Amino acid sequence: MAHMIDTTTGRAAMAYVGQAPWHGLGQQLTPGCSIEDWTREAGLAYTVLESPVLYRTEAATEPEVFKGRKVLHRSDTGAALSVVSDSYRTVQPAEIMQSFGKLADIGGFELETAGALSHGRRVWALARINKGAEIVGGDNVSPFLLLGTSYDGTMATIGKFTAIRAVCNNTVVQALGGDGREVRILHSERFDFDKVRLELGIVADTWERFLIESRALAGRPMSEPEADEFIKALLEPYHAGRLDIPETKGYRRIMDLFKGSAIGSEIPGVTGTRWGMLNAVTEMVDHERGRQGSTRLESAWFGTGAALKNRAMELLAA
Repeated sequence: MAHMIDTTTGRAAMAYVGQAPWHGLGQQLTPGCSIEDWTREAGLAYTVLESPVLYRTEAATEPEVFKGRKVLHRSDTGAALSVVSDSYRTVQPAEIMQSFGKLADIGGFELETAGALSHGRRVWALARINKGAEIVGGDNVSPFLLLGTSYDGTMATIGKFTAIRAVCNNTVVQALGGDGREVRILHSERFDFDKVRLELGIVADTWERFLIESRALAGRPMSEPEADEFIKALLEPYHAGRLDIPETKGYRRIMDLFKGSAIGSEIPGVTGTRWGMLNAVTEMVDHERGRQGSTRLESAWFGTGAALKNRAMELLAA
């Protein structure tokens, strides 16, 4: 259970508005809450502190400092998060939340969820940009902005657009099409949200581009032989087992979802199209992939699940 919503303070480090998440954890807030309320209820009201790395030898009477490294630890629980280099710049949970406060002041952004994963080693916040639009009749997708950072050296601070499909709550694609689809700030650099905002280009053009690309996928039929070739190409980089790809559980499940068992398949223009295939992949990643549900959120947004969805979009759009 290492990769899960943080519960080290005694309650789930997650807050949300609207419907309860699939895992049922977290504190429900009313729309329009202050950033301070969000930060507290999402379990992000802690500071990541730094301490020197000490070691003891038989020849020394006092612990010695290991130069060039430092320990990151939480101000509330005291728990150690990682050992990193002295050049590692920490982006505090409050900085992520305050960034969304700036967006709320600009207008058009509303926080949807925020929290911490992996015992506080990763934090995130997700904000809805507008009410969304239809890809095909009755199939609505809404755009969101996701910010996240880590305190264990495994992930840079990132800002990315993502789209969520209303009918099944799938994260359709991690980064919308076009240049500058994701902004990454290494922990050797200073976090400047105004720069992130400009690099992302938080403008209508990005959302419009996504709608055009997705509607094009909905207008392109995909035969079963084409689906077979696509799924094999999608899974090939991740395949290392003894079975042939068509015999694997992942292949069979994506094909089954594509052929009509996915949520929303009854909507005209979904089943038998490239848009339907994209949603077959995202449903498998977001709701089924992995041995336990507690790992899926982290994987779907930041890990191998996110990479698999990005690859699916690239292959389908090619």
